[in-house]
Amino acid sequence: MKTWGIGYEKSKEKARQIYRKIGIISSPALGGSDVVFGAIGFNHLVRKGRIPRPRNEQKKRFVLLEYVEAIIKNPVAKIKYRQEIGKVKINRYGKILLKDSIIHFWTFFEKIEDCEVKVVISQVESGKKHFLSIMGNNVQIDNKNYNHNK
Repeated sequence: MKTWGIGYEKSKEKARQIYRKIGIISSPALGGSDVVFGAIGFNHLVRKGRIPRPRNEQKKRFVLLEYVEAIIKNPVAKIKYRQEIGKVKINRYGKILLKDSIIHFWTFFEKIEDCEVKVVISQVESGKKHFLSIMGNNVQIDNKNYNHNK
C-alpha cells in the first residue's frame, strides 16, 4: 500500500477532509454502537501526547483513513478488547482535576492488500466510543521532493 504521492501539507488536508466526512458511524461488531470521529482521534494521528509524530509516520496513518469506515462497519471484524485504569481530566466547578477512570479499548484487525491494518476505538467509563488511531505495517512512503511553487 502506498501513500498518496503528495506532500505532507496536502496529505494532511486530504486526511482532514476524509475524517470530517466520517463524523459518526455505527459499528455492527460493537453491537451497533456509534463511534465518534472527533478532534481527539485526528490529533492522535498527528501527535502522541504532546510530541508530534514524524511526518512520514503521519502520512502513513493519513492514507489508511480511506479504509477506516469499512473496517469499523464490518459486522464480522476481528476485534481484541482490553481495559485499563487511566487518569482522565475532569472539570469540577472550574477546576481541572485528574480522576482514575476505566478506559476501554477495542482494536479492529483487517488485512488490506499486503498491509495489516489496526483501528483503535476508545471509551472512558460509559461515555461515547471514539476513534483513537489507525496504523498499518506495510505502508510505503513516497519520499520525492515536492515543489510547492507549481
